[in-house]
Amino acid sequence: MKGPGKVVPWLLVAAAVGVAALFSHAFLKTKKDRAADGVLSAPAVDSDIRLTDMDYTEVREGKPIWRIKAHEAKYYEGEQKTLLSRVDLTLFMESDREVHLASDYGLLHTGRKDIELWGRVTARVPQGYEVETDKVYYDHGAQKIRSQAPVRLMGPQVDLQGNQWQYDLATSTVFVEGEVRALVRGLFSVRNGK
Repeated sequence: MKGPGKVVPWLLVAAAVGVAALFSHAFLKTKKDRAADGVLSAPAVDSDIRLTDMDYTEVREGKPIWRIKAHEAKYYEGEQKTLLSRVDLTLFMESDREVHLASDYGLLHTGRKDIELWGRVTARVPQGYEVETDKVYYDHGAQKIRSQAPVRLMGPQVDLQGNQWQYDLATSTVFVEGEVRALVRGLFSVRNGK
């Protein structure tokens, strides 16, 4: 017959293995969720170049395409990525119109010039609307800004909320999709209770 002293160490080992498995599963799931959301974390290696108060303007044929300012930028040459903090991004459109975005963090894909922003993202589009969301992706090739995160779009006469948002820079078209809720002001008037 085994004594109680021999069972306790095995129970402790089994409990430790269970806790380690639980933490491993939670860590891997969180990492997969971040990748599925399209938001990348900093590369595992140290950056090749680190800049503070970065200000860079992308120019094509003498015209500015976009301007990005960041409090800090860490460039990873092997991955062709630049990790940014406290980001201000201006996208220049035709007819001297601009879209302004700001966020806590960003990631510039230097090869294809796509930009991810996350952490308290705000955007102002030329039509006078402001957008609040947690993350956006600027697709430079398609000239579109997309967000798969819940979004709030506010303008002079409308307040929209939805699960996704897209802004097409070429056509200046805004899309809000997924469980959209809207508050529209100024379409109706009430006079003396009538």
